[in-house]
Parts: sequence; structure tokens; C-alpha cells
Amino acid sequence: MKKHLTAALAALALFAGFGAPAHAGPFDCSVVYDEFDSFMNKSFLMRPDAYVRTVQGKISRNDYNSKQKGVLLLSPNRRGFGVAIVHTNKNTRGKFLFTWSGRGDLRGSPLMILRDVTLFGRVQDGQGKRKYREIRVSASQMVDLDTGRPSQSKNADIRYRAVDTDTIYLEAINGAKLSFPMETLCKG
Repeated sequence: MKKHLTAALAALALFAGFGAPAHAGPFDCSVVYDEFDSFMNKSFLMRPDAYVRTVQGKISRNDYNSKQKGVLLLSPNRRGFGVAIVHTNKNTRGKFLFTWSGRGDLRGSPLMILRDVTLFGRVQDGQGKRKYREIRVSASQMVDLDTGRPSQSKNADIRYRAVDTDTIYLEAINGAKLSFPMETLCKG
């Protein structure tokens, strides 16, 4: 009887979430519901490639759809968005969500939408935080992420390049750097 009671209590504890948590380095994946919020900490923003496999510099919509989409644990209102980690040409670091949607120009290229753009002047202590809820970008447009505005100057950090309506890219320019996480921190 005691053996059955112990087994029942162990099963109940495991079912209730008291079992051993899943760990990915210092991260507790048993409580995560949105990697964009929970895991994009200062260490990750400084060196995302030290934590997960990343693509550097640019990503096409096809690569996003086949390699990043659905891989990261994102809350329901963020599903369908890609995640980019940025180091701007003015030495700020941060993160943003991105997607392509609707029809943005006469050729039929979709709009690129950047959401929850968050930048830090000093990522180590969170100083100089800037946040932009949404930035809409048309094909061939460049954006200075430090101001959150379109720019044709050397201050622009990213460009939405449309080769044609099917071949479109989000890419870093003017010395800025982009990293696109291609795997979840919650492995195994």
C-alpha cells in the first residue's frame, strides 16, 4: 500500500509541474512562455551565437518560413513573427520581432512590419532604453533603428530589399549587425 501511495504522489507531483525542470544553460524552460521576453537578456543580446545557432547579416522570407518560423517559443500574439537581435551602427544593442504582411507597394511586395523594437544604449545595465511598438517598412526602404524612422543616410541600420515579389530580404547595412536565432534555448 505504501509503495502505491508513494508512486501516486510522485506521479501527481510530476503532473502538477513539480518534476525536474528542463534547463538550457542558465534558463529554466519549465516556466517559459515567450522566449522574446524571457530569454533575450543582456548576455544573449551581446552574443546570441554563444547560446543558439544563428544566421548573421540577413534573412530572406523563404529562409524565415523554412528555418525560424515556429521554432521559438512565442506567446500567441507573437506567433508568426521572426526574431532579430541587433547591434546598431551607433553601438546600441537590442531585439525586435518582424514579419511581412499585406501589400506594401505597386509591385505587390508586402510590407515588412517590425514590432516591439527594444534597444539599449548600455545593455549591461539597461541604460538608455528605447522602445518602438511598431515600424512599417516598404520595399527598398531603410530604417535607422536608433530613431525608429526611415532613413536614406549612413545612420540607417536595416534595409528591406525586394528583388521581386517573391524574393525579399531583411538585411543589416552601414556597419550594423543582425543575428537571427534559428533554434530555441529550450533544447531537449
